[in-house]
Amino acid sequence: MARASGKDICEIFGYAPDDTSEAARRQWKSQRCPFVGNTCIKHSHPTSGEVVVYGTCSAVNKPAGATGAGTKMEEVIICPQRFYADDYDVLRTVVRDAVGCDIPLLSADEYSRRKRNSTVPDDVFVRLGKGSGKEIKLVRREQVSLSLDWVLARVTGGDLTLIVPCEVQSMDITGNYRAAWEAYRDEAAEVPNSEHGMNWANVWKRMIPQLILKGSIAATSKLCTSGNYFIVPDRAYVQFEKLLGAVELAPSPGTGVLTVMTHGLGPTVPRGSIRPLCMLRTLRLLTTELARSFSAAGEQLDLGQILEEKVSSILRGL
Repeated sequence: MARASGKDICEIFGYAPDDTSEAARRQWKSQRCPFVGNTCIKHSHPTSGEVVVYGTCSAVNKPAGATGAGTKMEEVIICPQRFYADDYDVLRTVVRDAVGCDIPLLSADEYSRRKRNSTVPDDVFVRLGKGSGKEIKLVRREQVSLSLDWVLARVTGGDLTLIVPCEVQSMDITGNYRAAWEAYRDEAAEVPNSEHGMNWANVWKRMIPQLILKGSIAATSKLCTSGNYFIVPDRAYVQFEKLLGAVELAPSPGTGVLTVMTHGLGPTVPRGSIRPLCMLRTLRLLTTELARSFSAAGEQLDLGQILEEKVSSILRGL
């Protein structure tokens, strides 16, 4: 089966889109996420009533300005559930980094069951978020309302001793990949290039402001002594670096520190197998430095003159 020659889908229900093995096709038919087990969250929203479950985990992006047959395409994770491979191992990695050792990490349901049976370990983390207990929402009426993706709560001797907030962000896309997806579904001889694009504007419009706000909130808690964590595709964080420039790094987790763990897909695997998730970089930034760099970005980008020229041009044309 062929692959698209340009922009492409990278994974569908965890497998390569042209993987026609029994395992891959069985996953397609189930319409379930292979990483968390529930129905895939990547689906259409048609007004006609029919919902198409796409199962797209990652997509192939063509770098801006790249031309020629030798162009190296970029693989970008576009579904947050792709990070939860191996039973949320990425969150166990956060626990290990935050406290410097391995401590059991339980779902809310498992913690509740063990609590009733009096079998809770003396030192344990509980993950609170979607599908495990409740998402933590912070609300101050008429001022702010936000949710934390994950809160990893350390319970020692029955007492809450540490809170580790963790945000997980995949890359949003624009456009659509439906024609390419349908060709893979139908095992067509030719696959058209996908028409999706990467929503890079989301980095400065939503991701960075949320990280600054949530990091500032955590810094006021006496239990967030390991700071915040951010799980993100490495390619998306490259966009952070383009906008922020050089940001002074912190040496270790701590109050007011944002630890960024970037990820990508591992090497290709045989048909019928799912590629591993690989952590590529760990960076630590003070939330105050992140805010300072973001507020200075307007000056660094030198867009003030462009603003003036745009307004003048529009006024001349009125």
